[in-house]
Amino acid sequence: MLEPLGSNLWIADGGIVSFKGFDYPTRMAVVRLADGGLWLWSPVERTAAIEAEIRALGPVRHIVSPNKLHYLFLGEWQAAFPGASLWATVATIAKCKELHFSGALTDEPPAEWKGQIEQFYFTNSPFMDELIFFHQASRTAIIADLSQTFSETFLKRHWPWWMRPIARLSKMVEGWGYPPIDYRISFRKRATARPKIRELIEQHPEHVVVAHGEVVRTGGEAFLRRAFSWLLK
Repeated sequence: MLEPLGSNLWIADGGIVSFKGFDYPTRMAVVRLADGGLWLWSPVERTAAIEAEIRALGPVRHIVSPNKLHYLFLGEWQAAFPGASLWATVATIAKCKELHFSGALTDEPPAEWKGQIEQFYFTNSPFMDELIFFHQASRTAIIADLSQTFSETFLKRHWPWWMRPIARLSKMVEGWGYPPIDYRISFRKRATARPKIRELIEQHPEHVVVAHGEVVRTGGEAFLRRAFSWLLK
């Protein structure tokens, strides 16, 4: 189930989840840090098979949620790896009071992965605070909901006919990668976000991993310029 994407980075697709009545695919990323420990981003539903593959890579040291919508499976992964540190945004920590978090994530990476994984914190929407990550060794940007790349095949299989044109017009599709229209409309104080996106693009990403949609395997820098053209213009 784990697919290598670059140096010390793997991805794994999970099942379909429902959000506001619509089906969304799920995906997680796994990074092996310099100390050999594993960093799990937005873990999908835990199964014996995926857990076994992850354990074979090394010890799980960190479990990371990028925003408050990516919380569904945190508890089961924390139960499987009680020694791992659980990290999330302020909103996620407030939402998941039953879980024990090691700290709230911001623009400054914790010492445990500083210099290996950069992070960019966006609090511009009143409905969502979200982190984008950049894994330096593999030149991979990792994005939860600020970029969505649904394929035409997925939309035909999972979304009602009347919503498919909306997804296309909103450019939440493969090749464009815009976020949902409500996220975009609610995105305030854009001048504070532009330097962060420009800094990310200036890292010259080759790959872009998204939670919902198709992985960008080459040309990540050009893709990000399109995906965030609504913000940068």
